[in-house]
Amino acid sequence: MNDASFEGYNYLIFRLVMGFNMMIHGAVRVFGDYSGFIEKMNTMFADSVVPGFLVNIMANLISPVELIFGFLLILGFKTKVSILVLNFNMLILVSGVCLLQKWDLAGMQMAYVLYLFFLGANIKYNKLSMDQLLVKNNS
Repeated sequence: MNDASFEGYNYLIFRLVMGFNMMIHGAVRVFGDYSGFIEKMNTMFADSVVPGFLVNIMANLISPVELIFGFLLILGFKTKVSILVLNFNMLILVSGVCLLQKWDLAGMQMAYVLYLFFLGANIKYNKLSMDQLLVKNNS
């Protein structure tokens, strides 16, 4: 195996790990106790400075975003957009837990932010993806 194919396969696995992680995060909530998750988020932020309507909007968006963009990351379709959307989603999550002063959760979430950063910073290795397949077919 040459270095180029190793880097491509390595990036593929790296992308799949985050894609499955995000997709499953979203799926277990969306297809599980979605209303319970939203209620839990509203309860957690009830005494915070964040207005209830904003908490409710974000609580309703977080899981579908994880599900959809995690799936796109698995496929390697719209990979750059998926990375940016998921990192923005993490910005919302990190901001929320920091407002609640849940520093342990903020630290764990920062690992996701770093992982997504590395996916973006190494996008040149995204050779085994639908993005690349579409580029080749349009050439």
